[in-house]
Amino acid sequence: MTYRILAGQAADARGVRQRTVVTIEGGRIAELGTWTADCKAEPNDIEAPDALLVPGFVDIHIHGGGGRYLMEGTTDSLQAVAHHLTHHGVTGFLSTTITAPWQEQTQALAIAAKAMHSPDNGKEGAEVLGVHLEGPYINPIKKGAQPGQFIRPPSIEELARETGEDLHAVKVVTLAPEMEGALELIRWLTQKNIIASIGHTNATYAEIAAAIDAGARHVTHCYNAMRPLDSREPGVVGAAMARTELTAELIWDNHHVHPASCRALIQAKGVEGVILISDGIPGTSMPEGYTFHLGDLPVVVKGGTARLPDGTLAGSLLTLETAFQNATPFTLAQRSAMTSRNAAIALGLGNEKGLISAGYTADLVLLGADGRVQQTFVGGRSVYRA
Repeated sequence: MTYRILAGQAADARGVRQRTVVTIEGGRIAELGTWTADCKAEPNDIEAPDALLVPGFVDIHIHGGGGRYLMEGTTDSLQAVAHHLTHHGVTGFLSTTITAPWQEQTQALAIAAKAMHSPDNGKEGAEVLGVHLEGPYINPIKKGAQPGQFIRPPSIEELARETGEDLHAVKVVTLAPEMEGALELIRWLTQKNIIASIGHTNATYAEIAAAIDAGARHVTHCYNAMRPLDSREPGVVGAAMARTELTAELIWDNHHVHPASCRALIQAKGVEGVILISDGIPGTSMPEGYTFHLGDLPVVVKGGTARLPDGTLAGSLLTLETAFQNATPFTLAQRSAMTSRNAAIALGLGNEKGLISAGYTADLVLLGADGRVQQTFVGGRSVYRA
């Protein structure tokens, strides 16, 4: 079907357009124009004079939401989370695991890999773009809410054996570069075109430099579960700020990271060096007091956060819709880059996703004046309407 979206404003990483007409044809953006006074809407067109049209959000670090958990390892749970994400403007995501028995991790991987190649991928929910393995090759000292008993020493042989034919679906692996065997694994991942991401780590600046030399190019939820910045030891945070080779994930929920620290990271790296993520967990969009488990660890939704019994933050209740609003110190174009364009580029999809441009996939979101999602389109299909 061919139709048009007539929006009061449109913004992507390149800038803002007023009163824009976007023509959708065959699931792609066919043409952009200006919504003039003599431009009359056709029956199939969508008129949104008070809305902002932006590229669909891309969440490269998401564990679940709406009471469902991607580590359930079922088609139903994956579809439920994919549908939940469209309510918050996400059009593509990486199914993210936690440190767990390999059988559970590979089951979640297999379900996501199958979904990636399904003709139904993205038809009723956000598109599955791959898998982010968050662990098990992390440092126990900085495990955060990750179950410590399942942490493993980095091993190329083990990862290749356990992922098997589904390795192609793995797009990101979070690991601690200071652990024995990690640098060899980083080199191997880099050769496989898989992003080696530094996270859950107590590495020094020198150890991060060695990881960068080995091919690491990404930092998992910067500031959280890592060695902080100090005057004489820059640590992981200092390396993230100083080294342009690294792209940094950031949870801008105003709980995990202070807003001033969020601004400092973005100002240090430049907008192009930061990707806003949700790190969302099953408790996202669930009521106060809702309880679930990460592995065998109980997590309670309380006061806008998800915490273990000892008070440790356990993932977030953030959505990228809210992260886009929280980042208001930055322009619409800059926020669009950090919620869509930068992630698409990191995943090698920069030529087809993350911009409102002719030839690009019609992954789009209409945001109301209150910042909430009015409608979400995946591949030109309307998959959610408020």
